[in-house]
Amino acid sequence: MKKKIDLFKSYLMDNDSRFTNQKEEIAIALFNTKGHFEIEDFIDEFRSTTKKLSRATVYRTVKQLLDAGLLQKISTRDGKVFYEHNTPQNHHAHVICNNCGKIQEIKEKTISGFITSYCDTLKFTVEYQSVHVYGICKKCNK
Repeated sequence: MKKKIDLFKSYLMDNDSRFTNQKEEIAIALFNTKGHFEIEDFIDEFRSTTKKLSRATVYRTVKQLLDAGLLQKISTRDGKVFYEHNTPQNHHAHVICNNCGKIQEIKEKTISGFITSYCDTLKFTVEYQSVHVYGICKKCNK
């Protein structure tokens, strides 16, 4: 956690932005969130356990965490937007149901290997990979 907070603080300083106590509180709470989350649900949860905070500050902080590479944004076909903290391996893959919106992680490493190998043939340096596969889950397919 400390490493992520330090990375965020460094990112903000490098981009002429302040690292405030409120941004730190929000970042810590986001990094403690398990799985995928929507910002409005996060705000409701945060407000129920902590002092009041500005919705705009949360959205601005989430944007900065996205830009810093510490959060990932996942959009569903119906327009919902979910977030999660990035994993250190610099690759991420999801299967997303177009019907119920369920998001599942793809843990298969061969996908990442294939993408890296393909990019190597193009002399393309991969910095981060994110794969989203949209379809209908088993439960909704019945």
